[in-house]
Amino acid sequence: MIDERRAVWALVAEVVDALEPELDLWVATVEDSVLRRRQAASGGLSPALGEAVRRAVSAAVRDALARLRFQTELPQELLPELVELARLCAESRSELPQLTDPWLVGQEAFWERFEVVAERTLSDSALCWEVVKTARQGLKGHAARLNSLFLEACEREFARVAGINDDSRLRAVQRALEGHWVDPLDLGYDLASHHIALVADSSGLLDAAARLTERPLLRVESPDGGAWGWLGGKNRIADDELDSLVASLRSSDARVAVGEPAEGIAGFVASHHQAIEARAIAAATDERAVRFADLRVLIAVLRDGELAKGFIERELGELDRQNERMWELRETLRAYLEHSQSVSATAALRRRDRKTIERQLRSAEQLMHHRVSDRSDEVLLALRVAEILRSRD
Repeated sequence: MIDERRAVWALVAEVVDALEPELDLWVATVEDSVLRRRQAASGGLSPALGEAVRRAVSAAVRDALARLRFQTELPQELLPELVELARLCAESRSELPQLTDPWLVGQEAFWERFEVVAERTLSDSALCWEVVKTARQGLKGHAARLNSLFLEACEREFARVAGINDDSRLRAVQRALEGHWVDPLDLGYDLASHHIALVADSSGLLDAAARLTERPLLRVESPDGGAWGWLGGKNRIADDELDSLVASLRSSDARVAVGEPAEGIAGFVASHHQAIEARAIAAATDERAVRFADLRVLIAVLRDGELAKGFIERELGELDRQNERMWELRETLRAYLEHSQSVSATAALRRRDRKTIERQLRSAEQLMHHRVSDRSDEVLLALRVAEILRSRD
């Protein structure tokens, strides 16, 4: 299996080698997509900014190819060409970061060209499909990572050029969170709006949420790290639209929690506190994007520590003891409950045979002193609450 994987990656490298002579033409195609969008939105770019876009797109494509060839991790720092583009955007007051994301716009063109060259290089169509699939998986998240790093750099540069005092904006937000009315000019945001609060590891996630919903964004750096944000609007966001937003944000490597829609200054405060509580659950369970409404019962139980411990003791009994065997049984039971109480699905997930899973479930029931099927919702909730309390400890 390892040898097969190495062979596929060797073919990926072969396709990358075949692509490099066409790189300039490829970059020009991506650049045209970016500039056409800019032209349609608000006119052309200055020569200096246009050249910076070309260098940035070329650098992003070259970085992607290098990571495919050498199977390296996603970038941790922004490419120098993108740093320079962020600086020029800020100094020219360009709206390029809000209007286009060059490496996201060009991503489809990237893979279309990769597939064409793969088909031309590899005669076996099934093998070609496997190579493209492996390359896509190997580069998963690359465009989103570059885009997030670029938007963060743009935010810093725009703040530097405009002389924005982040401390004063944070103080204004803190006054609003204490229930005081704040002049919209101090915030650049209307507290009379309908709000959705977000708490994120990265301000780039807040920018992504604003683009996806096309709503005004208030963003400040959190006093304890990360970023706070609010999406405003004259109308309340629909539940299905909010669910779609949360689902879209899960593709990021960073963590974000979303409060519920609410109106006015009271809603501004309430939605923020909900996002804070949801963020704590996300950190404890290692989830990437969560919505308060999806965690409402879990959060309610966790608010009272004694209540939570009593609930766990009643539902799990001896199964909550801290040893390796109990951990194994809890993992099997949780997988079983989270996958529609299917023994087959649990066996596949836990990499055990069916008889082992059935035996473990019977052992768990004996330790809990009740059948799983009789209290499945309560048992799953207790397992999650216990996991969170252990992570906090």
